[in-house]
Amino acid sequence: MIDKILEILVPVLLLTGLGVLFAGILAWANVKFKVEKDPKIDEILAVLPGANCGACGFAGCAAFAEAVASGEGTVNGCPVGRQKVAQEISNIMGVELE
Repeated sequence: MIDKILEILVPVLLLTGLGVLFAGILAWANVKFKVEKDPKIDEILAVLPGANCGACGFAGCAAFAEAVASGEGTVNGCPVGRQKVAQEISNIMGVELE
């Protein structure tokens, strides 16, 4: 009877221990290798219409937001959002709209 219990309990405890170990390693790696993201990207992305059309010359709204935040894109580069979106993006970036 005790052999049957040990036959089940040992693998369960072993797998539980491995799960806890790997979870700890992943938690450590998450903290150690964290990539900081510019908060302006999320602000710009919230203003964009979300069409992901590529008319701005980038792969989608997220790529456009990253480009504008890094200075590679222009604040008035979204033709779908027109003047309203361009004005809001220029306010976020702290630049004057041309």
